[in-house]
Amino acid sequence: MSSTPAITKSVWPALQVAEALVDYAEQGATNKDLAEACKTTAVVITRATQTLIAFGWCRKSEETERFYPTARFSRLSFKVSDSFDKAQRRMDDRRHSMTSY
Repeated sequence: MSSTPAITKSVWPALQVAEALVDYAEQGATNKDLAEACKTTAVVITRATQTLIAFGWCRKSEETERFYPTARFSRLSFKVSDSFDKAQRRMDDRRHSMTSY
């Protein structure tokens, strides 16, 4: 990561945490869980989760203090799938228009 631009370096921990959170969607993750998963320190995780919370991709349970991905974050995969579905429908329509009599 030494040749990575500074802006990317500053975002990297938050992206790592967002990716790690997917494995804890049901039970939630502690700071320690995320630090171990991302191979970093609790301080880095705290900053990253604050960023993700501010962006709406992560939430922290007040009862358990565990972190969870939010519906906003989870919807990203559905948006990607929907984009491919739309592209497939366009291709199917083009194929149909070119092969129909």
